[in-house]
Amino acid sequence: MARGLQKIEAQQKAQAKKNAGGKSNLKARAAAFKIVCPSCKLPLSDYKNFKEHFESKHPKLPLPTEESLAPPA
Repeated sequence: MARGLQKIEAQQKAQAKKNAGGKSNLKARAAAFKIVCPSCKLPLSDYKNFKEHFESKHPKLPLPTEESLAPPA
């Protein structure tokens, strides 16, 4: 019988967690993406990732400098 009780408690706990709703991390994700590709508007976290993306996806275009991608202050 102990396992039956554990099962019921686990189901109740899962249902309570489901009803509570999840916490959104959209603000944290938006803060993490600091650079936007000027060609395809893909958000990227830093210049190193941007450089890899740009060289693989837009090889014919000149690579923008890190200063030119900085958001306006």
